[in-house]
Amino acid sequence: MKVLLLFLGILICLSCKAQTIIVPIGSGADFEDNQDYYIKDVNNEFEKFVGTWQYQNGNSYITSKLKENEHYQISNNKKYVDLLVGEYQYVENGVEKVNTLLDFDDPAIMGYKHSINGRVIVHQLPNYCLDNSDPSEVKIELIIHHPTDEYAQGRLILRYLNDNGVEKLEACIYDYSILGDGSVSLDIPDGNYVFIKH
Repeated sequence: MKVLLLFLGILICLSCKAQTIIVPIGSGADFEDNQDYYIKDVNNEFEKFVGTWQYQNGNSYITSKLKENEHYQISNNKKYVDLLVGEYQYVENGVEKVNTLLDFDDPAIMGYKHSINGRVIVHQLPNYCLDNSDPSEVKIELIIHHPTDEYAQGRLILRYLNDNGVEKLEACIYDYSILGDGSVSLDIPDGNYVFIKH
């Protein structure tokens, strides 16, 4: 009888462990004061943005590679998020200005350490971004970092399109370098770009 009670006691203790709370990305909810919290891409919104994308205009081009970083731990409190992350190359008039593409598959670089990272789902764009979308469409807002200047960063807002079988991303890129002495900025000019999937 004592063995049975001991067994039941151990079983009850083991079943009382904390449960992970899963919150869909874009639901409006964010981290609660809970040890096990996971903001997850439950609707697989990130999947259509994954891949290698290129914008080209003459001798100038931007190449970006994006992937999903699932269940990325952002704190020691067992708080996790799914992120869309990546790297990029910017060539202006045949001269390479930035290239972080070699970091894309580096296992030591994860989550927010990537040059492109984020998880914000938006439905409306800032006024300075060209917006041909319906407000119900999912767009992803990411942060884009300059690889050598910690104060230079921008925003990258992406909208996925499938144009007669050609996968495209409409992108609005703008400088958002708010730290430092004001002399730094993202190398990529502010503007609207259309990327084609390769």
